[in-house]
Amino acid sequence: MMSLASARRWTAALLLVAASAGCSHKSSSSQISSGLAPFSATRNQAIGVVAHTKRSLGAADVNTLAVAYTALEEKANAYSSFMVEAVTTSSFDPARNAKYASDLSKGIADFNKSYDALEAIHRDVISGTWVTPFSQTLQGRWNQFNGMIAQMTPQTKADLIAGLKRETVWPNYEDIATEPIATTH
Repeated sequence: MMSLASARRWTAALLLVAASAGCSHKSSSSQISSGLAPFSATRNQAIGVVAHTKRSLGAADVNTLAVAYTALEEKANAYSSFMVEAVTTSSFDPARNAKYASDLSKGIADFNKSYDALEAIHRDVISGTWVTPFSQTLQGRWNQFNGMIAQMTPQTKADLIAGLKRETVWPNYEDIATEPIATTH
């Protein structure tokens, strides 16, 4: 489960990068990676679940899993794109932040329901409790430090965007566990 502290670290790292634009690329990258932990850890967990499950299901269930993951991927990548857009344009829309966070929370819950039906278990596979505090902290930090991002050099901003994408974009379902599908008996 991702904590509020993890979500705060993400936004703090994002804004530390903006505040310390003169730092080396390697230092900025490690700050971004550390701060995006809730997002990237959830992405990595989902990929692991899909990879494991994809190998053990029959074709019909693999299709169900594909639909569930693709819906989750779309919501996560929409939120990721919003963060990249905020940095690119030096503008942050609190209403859109709340909408993307809500959509991602719902996407995680829907994925868990689909997965539960496939695996006949009754626990969340991917925790979504971090999303709402993450979005609130993101907005608060943006309000506090948004001017710094607008003043970043083009290269520093490009590095920040590359780090955001590297840590938050989810892969397509087809690119996870690309081995042949298990046969059903």
